[in-house]
Amino acid sequence: MIALPITSTVAAGLAIFMFPLTVQISMRRKSLGNVVFGDADDMVLRRRIRAFGNFVEYAPICLLLMALMELQGTPSTWLWVVGGLLAAGRVIHALGMLFADTPVPRAIGMLMTYAAFLIPAAWLLLNLQS
Repeated sequence: MIALPITSTVAAGLAIFMFPLTVQISMRRKSLGNVVFGDADDMVLRRRIRAFGNFVEYAPICLLLMALMELQGTPSTWLWVVGGLLAAGRVIHALGMLFADTPVPRAIGMLMTYAAFLIPAAWLLLNLQS
């Protein structure tokens, strides 16, 4: 059996953080009168939808890249750095989407996320195994 303990730990942490993001959407839809589709032109709901959407747009590819690195025997330090960048970047970005009036937290979160998929991409390309 193949074990990916670092990728699994990061994935579990991200799943736990994703839960409140999706619950916030459901709660807002309910408070607006059971909005089923769209954002009902409500800025709060729109921000919640995009915070969740942006999270799920980036996390899966980063986790896939981490898993590939881990399968190829990347030193654990690299994996924890990438996982830390991903987790922190996604949390900072989501909180910035939900609560900040300035784009600075979102920008910081995105820079961390960019690093979390560019570092593994570069590592994988530079360490291709036949």
